[in-house]
Amino acid sequence: MNTKIEHDDLILKDTNGKKISCWSEWTRPKRDYQWTPGRSAMELAKAWFRDGHLSPPKELFDLLSSHKRFQGLELIKGIPEKITNLPVKGEGRNHDLWLLGKTSDESVTICIEAKADEPFGSDTIEVYLQKARNRIKEEKPTGVPKRIKALLKIVGGNLSKWGIIQYQLLTALSGTILQAKQDCSTLAVFIVHIFETNLTTPEKLEKNAYDYSRFLEVLGFNPDHCSDGNMYGPVTIDGVECLIGKIVARVP
Repeated sequence: MNTKIEHDDLILKDTNGKKISCWSEWTRPKRDYQWTPGRSAMELAKAWFRDGHLSPPKELFDLLSSHKRFQGLELIKGIPEKITNLPVKGEGRNHDLWLLGKTSDESVTICIEAKADEPFGSDTIEVYLQKARNRIKEEKPTGVPKRIKALLKIVGGNLSKWGIIQYQLLTALSGTILQAKQDCSTLAVFIVHIFETNLTTPEKLEKNAYDYSRFLEVLGFNPDHCSDGNMYGPVTIDGVECLIGKIVARVP
């Protein structure tokens, strides 16, 4: 199925509100090592200017065009490194790219997590929570347990089900849902954009693929039937319909 996607009027701005007209003007990530050729942040920026002008990467365009929900989708605006506040005081969810679009029927929020072979965080939810509990025992205050409880409430899950999932995937999904609510969007879309480069290693890519498949599994999808370039859902999360997908770009 080919769905028409419009982006002629799309405007990307940095976090200071300045229009981005080339990839080098992209908002830089907090971690400097990601802003280098072959790493996720820079490759994401370059992907949006492959033809020398602003245009959605082909792999993203193909993913959206394949789903009937995006019929007539018009991409309106976006911000790299946009932060959505999360429950309980602490670091917010940092979207590698936030996009807002609309169809004739609804407003659509799209949040993208870019990866080369960087992991989805260093810990699973269970391990991250245990480390926080250990800090509390050492009388080092942390709001992590309360935050995890609040995030699990958003996704409608519990620790026994979600504990094996990487913590970053929980914050990414929750942040996407919360951002959709801020945008008054009836559809939230969370997309993982993988870049295979001369710096990525097969073992790390396979680990990320495994973590992503487990993530889909706890959301009710059969990981054996999941593949890159496909959209899954919608699944209703905290009252918002959500679609989830993963795309892969192979960078010379």
